[in-house]
Amino acid sequence: MRTEPVEGGADAQARRCPCGGRRGVRGDRGGVGYDIGERGRRDGETAVVLGGRAGGADLDQVVTGSSPMLPPGKNTMLRVTVTVRGTNHAVTFALAELDPSFGNHPAVFRAGRHGVDLTVPGDRNASRTVTDVPSVTVLVSDAASATRAVRVTVGRRVVTLPPELLAHLPRRTVTAKFGSDAGQQTHTESGPALSLVLLLAGVLPTSDKTVVAVGSDGYGAAVTLAEASVGGRPLLLSTVEDGKALDLPRLVPLGDVKGGRYVSGVTALAVG
Repeated sequence: MRTEPVEGGADAQARRCPCGGRRGVRGDRGGVGYDIGERGRRDGETAVVLGGRAGGADLDQVVTGSSPMLPPGKNTMLRVTVTVRGTNHAVTFALAELDPSFGNHPAVFRAGRHGVDLTVPGDRNASRTVTDVPSVTVLVSDAASATRAVRVTVGRRVVTLPPELLAHLPRRTVTAKFGSDAGQQTHTESGPALSLVLLLAGVLPTSDKTVVAVGSDGYGAAVTLAEASVGGRPLLLSTVEDGKALDLPRLVPLGDVKGGRYVSGVTALAVG
């Protein structure tokens, strides 16, 4: 295990997501009104300002309606994270967890006592409920692949965990089923929990942590540890697939409908 400094810190791992123009849009279900533009911007982030009455609009609808500007590449929307702030606390989601085509685990805006509240009906508990939400903030990660795997970056600190070290961690074996361009896939995946990998790297694996896994080809996808601890869907870093040891691990977000977040050949984990 190797520890070394990294230039730029956490802000260098996330690319602020600009949004052009000033627009007023309304969710397909006619529930939450929200504006995107200069009124909601801060420090280069895209802020979606909520207003009007809540009536069941999904957070996923609100964010995709803002048309965030994405970097070139395949499935770069999978790098997007969304932070929802309210009077009680703030919660960050990976947009793909909410997307019906991927995680299919929606978060829904509803009318609250004093404004707009966000709830996550499929969660084990209400810890990701946010009350009196004025806006949400959208970011897209530009985390890059690493030449020495597996690089774990948090803030200005970098720890390198060799794949052979990960292979000796306690493993869980699951059956992963997901759709792909080649049709329905079924694989047996075996490896440590993502939270255990972070713990080995010296990162406290709390539910508010976000992780962007990046493969050797630069392909990346975001998850949050709350998907496992609160949403009830395991997150693994598989080291063995269908009984064969992998040269580089694979991110396994069990329960995803499609395989976009099953990042293969993981060389980097950017933690936020």
